[in-house]
Amino acid sequence: MPRIRTRLRAVTVVAAALVLTACASAPPAADAEIIAEISCAGSDPLGGDTGPRAGAVPEGFVPVAVVRCLPFQTAEDGDGVWSVTARERLEGDLAPLLAAQNSPDDPPTLGACALSMIIAPQLWLTDAGGRGIRIRFPADGCGQPKVDLIEDAIAKLDVVRTDEDQRVLAQPRDAVDAGCEATWPAQPLQLAPVEDLEASTPGGAQAVPAPDPGVTGIPWAPPRAPAPGEADALTLCAYSTDETAQPRPTPSPHATAWTSVTVGGTAWFTGSRRLDADETRLVLEAVANAQPSAERCHDEPRALVVLHADDGSAPITVELDGCRRLVVDPLTTYQASPQLIGLLAR
Repeated sequence: MPRIRTRLRAVTVVAAALVLTACASAPPAADAEIIAEISCAGSDPLGGDTGPRAGAVPEGFVPVAVVRCLPFQTAEDGDGVWSVTARERLEGDLAPLLAAQNSPDDPPTLGACALSMIIAPQLWLTDAGGRGIRIRFPADGCGQPKVDLIEDAIAKLDVVRTDEDQRVLAQPRDAVDAGCEATWPAQPLQLAPVEDLEASTPGGAQAVPAPDPGVTGIPWAPPRAPAPGEADALTLCAYSTDETAQPRPTPSPHATAWTSVTVGGTAWFTGSRRLDADETRLVLEAVANAQPSAERCHDEPRALVVLHADDGSAPITVELDGCRRLVVDPLTTYQASPQLIGLLAR
């Protein structure tokens, strides 16, 4: 895997509010919890898990290196594009880092604090035996971790090794080569009819306000599906909502735990094929002659296909079971005919 160069990144969740904090002395940091082996694979990629307690370096624990967890990396090979959780080992003079993490928390400020939460990245100290402790981030006067303080100390170290702890196939090679998305929504996204807006909005649906004088709107027409005769071929991308179609994380041989997340409302790529001119003509004629669905249906299909033309026109989604909807725009749901489903389910 190529060497990954990265800076520590903190994730900030912000709400539009300010609070005042009271003055109080910060207690000394407790000792960190020692674990037998460090693994980035089973951790929350945003650092917000309930894993081992971060804290001061315990007596008898002699750190020799830093381990940095790097989620959201990518790697590509013959199987496709992978989402990788990597693990870096950094070595060098640890004295500045140890001094930074042992810094006391700032006294609580009496000024205004943004009502926000900064999630610090996952960093570990490891000893010669491979044991690990979570690095502590001293807090500022608003109780937020001083990420820059630790980041500056980490920047003085050298990356000596990069390993993978976990990988998930994000884009299968067949999907990449065919120009298909790796996933597709299991349910179509549709705009609510006006009558639904009137029923759910106090006072009824409101008219769109006119633009201010002197403001000129830019006309825009959403992309439409090709009409009969406008395309000679279509690419069919097949998807399934069955959990067995969802790519599963692959741990590295030394990983002791890894994350497996089931995503609802998603269909996963299972294959593709190219429709010839005759099949394309039959499909576009069926789409052009389709009638709006008489009844609403919210069943999730087990299998669906998405059809793409080469000219970048809007895709055509057809559910092969369940409600058997035909979706060509966000305003109207059509009913797919048995003939169309039979043609696409081959």
